[in-house]
Amino acid sequence: MLPRFLLPALFALPLAAQPFGTWTLVSAPDLPGIIEAATAPMNFITRPIARSRLKATNSVYRTVRIEREDGGIAIQYDQRQPQHLPADGRTVQWTREDGQSFLISARMDGDDLVQTYQAEDGQRTNRFHLDPASRVLSLRVTVTSPRLPGPLDYTLTFR
Repeated sequence: MLPRFLLPALFALPLAAQPFGTWTLVSAPDLPGIIEAATAPMNFITRPIARSRLKATNSVYRTVRIEREDGGIAIQYDQRQPQHLPADGRTVQWTREDGQSFLISARMDGDDLVQTYQAEDGQRTNRFHLDPASRVLSLRVTVTSPRLPGPLDYTLTFR
């Protein structure tokens, strides 16, 4: 049995903050500017191709919905179809609305949800982190490719 003076301290501890729920965008960076800066060191032939690809695969989502499912996780961006993923990090095939296919996965990393898209020419990682005190959800996006001079990195904030 716990001493009585420890009970208030136990109830004051925050519960694990996991990013499940429906979230609305509150702030976003200048994504076109970030893409421009990331591709600036590239040569004049590959730069427009890289910019176009990055603009097509990096959107500022207005809403994100993350739900637990039986043995999995569903993630929905704006009004797009939800992505149904196993929660254990296994990779599944997924086809975007424009017909491009990816291998995608999701797993919990501590309290963070990490979603990964793998294409033949690069990878995108979405790391969702919920701040338990402010109830703000951060979506940190990192795009890497051997064709880029460095990673493309930005954060969207939701409440």
